[in-house]
Amino acid sequence: MPKERAQTQRLPSSANLMIDSADRDPLVNPLANDFSIQRQNSILNGFFTRVGTTELVLEWFTPNFSPIDTLASVDTLTISYTTPDVAESTFRVPSAFFTQADLVDWVLRNMNILGATLGPPVSWSIVVAPSPLAASGVTVRLVPATAAPDVTIAFSGSVARRLGLPTDAKVYRPGLDTITIFATDLRLYRYIDFVSTQLTNNQSLKDASTAQIVRDVLARWYFADDQPPVYDQYGFPILQGYTPFVLRRTFSPPKQIRWEPNIPIGNLTFQVYNPQGTLALMNSVFPTQEAFASQNKRKSEWLMTLQVSEN
Repeated sequence: MPKERAQTQRLPSSANLMIDSADRDPLVNPLANDFSIQRQNSILNGFFTRVGTTELVLEWFTPNFSPIDTLASVDTLTISYTTPDVAESTFRVPSAFFTQADLVDWVLRNMNILGATLGPPVSWSIVVAPSPLAASGVTVRLVPATAAPDVTIAFSGSVARRLGLPTDAKVYRPGLDTITIFATDLRLYRYIDFVSTQLTNNQSLKDASTAQIVRDVLARWYFADDQPPVYDQYGFPILQGYTPFVLRRTFSPPKQIRWEPNIPIGNLTFQVYNPQGTLALMNSVFPTQEAFASQNKRKSEWLMTLQVSEN
């Protein structure tokens, strides 16, 4: 009988590669959407064949309206009145987080500000109405005041498009006609992609997407809550991104990137892209409202843990 020989087996080892966007040089890369991490030596050495994202923390302080303070990205609303007096004005949305109720209140306030300049003045009020036809089960109706004359009004600008306000001029009669607002999506983005070409170039099995622009990603963050949404004062859902948040998500099992064991991980670059395939906006709100003063010092940041393993 041949002698049986014991064979030593070693369990495969693993390590963590922990990434913090705040480790970048803020003078070179002020925002966390495009930056490099450079070290004199390799960031990670060793015999490993797999790299996978196991967790992602998103610290989101980018407002869903007027997210950066340039004319190209400011949200506006233009209101045009004819009573027969004519009045038109464009209102700029402050850089801030808005629920749908917040935005409806802001629109109503500016409608009444401009309406007060007419002769006779025009004012509007809000009526919340249950609706089985609405996705949220509720609608908001802007109603001309009873004492107001018939008024022709039209809206334009990004707020009108995002809120679904009528863009064609129409006559509204007190007690008969209303402007109905349904629940809509006011998120800045539906998702964002975290990309590092130095890490994904080695994967032979490429990612795919139905989008026009496809990139290999470390992870995708969907702006969607795990729990049923809460509702604002008018009954509209408060979707993720209507308010600042800090959330952690785990990926189990993580996507596995095949890695050649003789290649160390050196300097790395990271980008965060929006659904349009351009860099996502990740700056903070600007000091335009006292209510958001505590958030003005914070920019959107993120943290990620990558697990490297031998198989």
